[in-house]
Amino acid sequence: MTGAVELVVAAASGGGGTLLFQGVAAWWKSRIEMRRDDRDADARLNAHRDKLTFDLLGAAREEREALRSELAELRPMMVRLAHLEEALDHVHALLQAEGEAERRAAERRAKAFLRRMRPEIGDLRNSAQAATSAQRVIHDIEESGQ
Repeated sequence: MTGAVELVVAAASGGGGTLLFQGVAAWWKSRIEMRRDDRDADARLNAHRDKLTFDLLGAAREEREALRSELAELRPMMVRLAHLEEALDHVHALLQAEGEAERRAAERRAKAFLRRMRPEIGDLRNSAQAATSAQRVIHDIEESGQ
């Protein structure tokens, strides 16, 4: 009877070991499959993120170019606005000047601003001054030659 019990125990333990080994092997195989599925999902997710990132970069570049063109259209207006603000500052300085020295300084800065803003007037003044200087030089030469 001991032989039969030993035979039953050996058969049960041998079959149990096989079942245990098969269970561990199945678990290990399922873990490998899960990792492979995870890697595939990660690869698909990364590819999707990369495509989305490149799409966003493309859209951002298009927006940047649109903004640059709009700013190029606005730039002349911004310059005019800056000139207007500067002119208002000069008017304010002229109105708020206290004392003769301050008033003269404000007038000098305002006139310089006007010459910068209206170069044609400055050019006319320069031309007139050059003509006057030329007449003086001619007059001086004629007087020194007589």
